[in-house]
Amino acid sequence: MFKNKGISTVAMLVIIVVLLAAGYFIYEATLTQEKKEAPGGQQNENNGGNNETTNPGIQVESPQPNAQVTSPIAIAGQARGTWFFEAVFPITLENADGTVIAETQAQAIGDWMTTDFVPFTASLDFAVPAKTNATLVLAKDNPSGLPENAAAIRIPVVLMPTVQAEIDFTQTGNLIKDNPGLKPGVWYLSYEASGKPAQNVELSFDANSACMFSGTMVPCQQADLQVGTRVTVEGNQTGNIVLVSSMAAIKESGQERTVSLYYYNPELDKDASGNVLCSRKGLVAVSREIPVTQTPIQDTIRLLIAGNLTSAERAQGIGTEFPLAGFSLTGASLNNGTLTLEFSDPNNKTSGGSCRAGILWFQIEATAKQFPGVNIVKFIPDTLFQP
Repeated sequence: MFKNKGISTVAMLVIIVVLLAAGYFIYEATLTQEKKEAPGGQQNENNGGNNETTNPGIQVESPQPNAQVTSPIAIAGQARGTWFFEAVFPITLENADGTVIAETQAQAIGDWMTTDFVPFTASLDFAVPAKTNATLVLAKDNPSGLPENAAAIRIPVVLMPTVQAEIDFTQTGNLIKDNPGLKPGVWYLSYEASGKPAQNVELSFDANSACMFSGTMVPCQQADLQVGTRVTVEGNQTGNIVLVSSMAAIKESGQERTVSLYYYNPELDKDASGNVLCSRKGLVAVSREIPVTQTPIQDTIRLLIAGNLTSAERAQGIGTEFPLAGFSLTGASLNNGTLTLEFSDPNNKTSGGSCRAGILWFQIEATAKQFPGVNIVKFIPDTLFQP
């Protein structure tokens, strides 16, 4: 009897050892698989951490940490579909004290509505006067705004200044475009030289061309230039073409008006549970000055969709998805209180999700309705701003 009992005890111990060993091997196999699935075998799963250099949800192939980069930075890699929202996620470039130098969006290549990895690319322009240590921040798009859904990786980089030729052209004149005898669709500066008739010089812009309008510095390639604006241009001249280094508008007394541009702050548009409502409650007006022209509504809408917010405004939580690639205003008409705005959207950038499309719509609508006589705003074509 006792002998059988001893045998049973030994058998039980053997079974326990076997089960523990099997459990260990299963754990090791699972851990190994997770490492394989995570980019580069990364194991940090702290989705709430914004100071991490790795995250299993994203892998950056370029640039590498501590790389010396010049403008524009070519950014590429892959991220899980959950890292995107509406096929994009935000990228910012910060200096050593956390100030945002530049920002852009990464674009998914292919279907992003998956939990698998999706390739992405982005290009980020910047300008620095000297070699600068900075950090590239690739953040998970978090439309909910909830801290537990936030994630980001931070890649240290060294920004190299763009070498520019010495300024050899400085003139003050008026911007002109599509004048007879000049290249169509090209901006020119018309100025007067001592003892000579009016001179017209072609203006060329690159990623380092900076324009100052209404107290706001923006890349000239994104600026809403207006025919007739009086400006001072500095740059480098080759023949009859000037590569613009800087261009600043000259304010003439009584020749500008103040308008409001309506952008969006999700923090002002939440319910009691903290969910973003995607409503007009989140609209925030920012003031801008524009030249007095015969088309103030069109001038204001074009300025709105250029999406040029200041760093201070962005720090207050104000944001926008404008500008949208290829999206432009082509015409406007006001009849019996109904304003009809005609846009070109060759890349279908106004579509994709009812929340996103609605917020884009609301921004334009509110901006247009500040003008007397505008009661209803319609868009052409009617395929714009569809979920």
